[in-house]
Amino acid sequence: MDDGTGDAQPIRVTNLLRSPFAIAAIVASPMLLAAVLLATRPWAPVLDMAMTELRVRDVGSRDTPLIGLPGRIGNFPDQGSHPGPLSFYLLAPFYRLTGSRAWGLELGSVAINTAAVALFVWIGHRRAGLLGTLAFGAIASIAVRGYGLNVLTHPWNPYFPVLLWLVVLAAAWSVLVGDHWMAVVTVVAATVAAQTHVSYLLNAIAMSALVLAVMGWQLRRRDERQAVLQPFLVTLGIGAALWIPPFVDQFFRDPGNMSALIRHFASDPPEPAIGVGEGVRVFLRHLDAPSAMVDLVLRSDAFIHRSGLDHGTPILGAFVLALWIAAAVAAHKMRHTRLDALNVVIALALGTGFLSTVRIFGKVWYYLTLWAWGTTLMMLLSMAWTAWTLLRRRGAAEGEPVDDRAIVVLGAVTIGICTAMSLGGAIVLDVPEPQLSDGLRAVVPATEQALDDAVGPAVGRDGRYLVRWQDAVLIGSQGYGLVNELERDGYDVGVPEPWHVPVTPQRVFDEGEYDAEIQFVSGEYIDRARERDGFVEVAHADVRTDAERERFAALRERVLTRLTEIGRDDLLAKVDENLFGASLEPDLPRDIVDDMSEMLLLGEPIAVFLAPPGSGAITPVSDTAGV
Repeated sequence: MDDGTGDAQPIRVTNLLRSPFAIAAIVASPMLLAAVLLATRPWAPVLDMAMTELRVRDVGSRDTPLIGLPGRIGNFPDQGSHPGPLSFYLLAPFYRLTGSRAWGLELGSVAINTAAVALFVWIGHRRAGLLGTLAFGAIASIAVRGYGLNVLTHPWNPYFPVLLWLVVLAAAWSVLVGDHWMAVVTVVAATVAAQTHVSYLLNAIAMSALVLAVMGWQLRRRDERQAVLQPFLVTLGIGAALWIPPFVDQFFRDPGNMSALIRHFASDPPEPAIGVGEGVRVFLRHLDAPSAMVDLVLRSDAFIHRSGLDHGTPILGAFVLALWIAAAVAAHKMRHTRLDALNVVIALALGTGFLSTVRIFGKVWYYLTLWAWGTTLMMLLSMAWTAWTLLRRRGAAEGEPVDDRAIVVLGAVTIGICTAMSLGGAIVLDVPEPQLSDGLRAVVPATEQALDDAVGPAVGRDGRYLVRWQDAVLIGSQGYGLVNELERDGYDVGVPEPWHVPVTPQRVFDEGEYDAEIQFVSGEYIDRARERDGFVEVAHADVRTDAERERFAALRERVLTRLTEIGRDDLLAKVDENLFGASLEPDLPRDIVDDMSEMLLLGEPIAVFLAPPGSGAITPVSDTAGV
């Protein structure tokens, strides 16, 4: 990465440092180690990950998904989904390769993120040789450490594109400096990100439009047309092909998912957006590189932690933004064309990122802005490159050339330290939602044995079973997981019609189409199920320790007392019937929300009952009060 004058000095280094793929392998090694270790740690996906596995299992069948995972888009039971299914298609080969094990989803996530790291570092090498390799390798190693292995091994749709966004930015920059075939990489990576989670949609559209607009402008020049036309047409063709599934859904399903997205975000938003004031605070919080770098040393999920803060330090973010603007001006004054091009890409990413942020509706969940850290890392790269270029030019002017070996050492040390810390994190990494996963795994064997033995209303393994759930803690997370576990094990299971979006329409059973019901319940609903005629309890589990049970009880008492003190008696029953819903109530004091959040992590006992067809769901006490 020279100073734009083309007079970079050769540096003698080992062949290892010269190879972009060797550097990428080092950076990705914590993810690869984590994938190997996770193969030994059984996992039962719940909620969104159970929905993901159901869709990955459908890939290649007549029910191949055409849209993405359901999101907070519209209203249940007819909510919309994220734009497209590409993440399911990418995960499917790894899922099949592992014998349709849940671990295949984790392996697929690691493989795709490893490919993203390799592509990103290779782009750095393609742009600036050794220094580009090490600079991009350092950025990638910081990203791996900052996002953490729980994110990079967990193919949850907000997590899936975080490293792909770095690839989008690097590839778009490449197009602006004349590497036209990088437009294909830009559009493909941007499309995967946009289809997987809607928070990337505006950013991805803007970046794809930038590279196509630049190439379109260049097509006007006869001397450049021959070099630009083929990559331009190939990019357009591939980009269009990748959007065929969502358009098929839109044209052949009423209402189509695209209509749901437009209605939700444009014509009929569910609630007011957070607006400019809060949007600025959230936006600047994600530019707070100094605080994030400190957290990078102290914790394995620095970026997740920073995105989840309610306040953070927007002043430091504003300072970083001002520094970048000053650096961009300095680069422009130096007529440094490659830095100018990089800063154009960053400016566009910042602009669309800000617009995305101010348009967030309701609660600012941490996962809605994870892409912002990729943009911040590229800002740091731009500022460091500008500072180094200024130093080199000053040294050249004074007859004292600056030795580039310091940059090589800095890049190598950054990669080494970040990778070492990430490797330590791989050793202690657990599966996603271990408490929920362990509880679900505890009840599945007994449930399946009861089905095989035709216990109660069950008719054996060949029967058809409707799965219902009434979850006191986490909105049916393990209920979705139970559907997924039973289906993976060969049972014919479905859900009632209201769950046609999250569990997919082909898994809906109407009345009279099934032999018995499988009722999953938790918390206070267990005793209520035991009182129901015809309900046969076949499995029960409480994976908490004695200390955790005592802690949950103490927290519950404290929450109930505090709710009474602030005059929110209307939420007392909801704490026991829908803890997650209670925790989302607006304007609750911070201490109550924190206590309920801890209760959610601790969980409650769960049980599975077999019931006659048509039994229906167990009604919460609060819904029957006064009847």
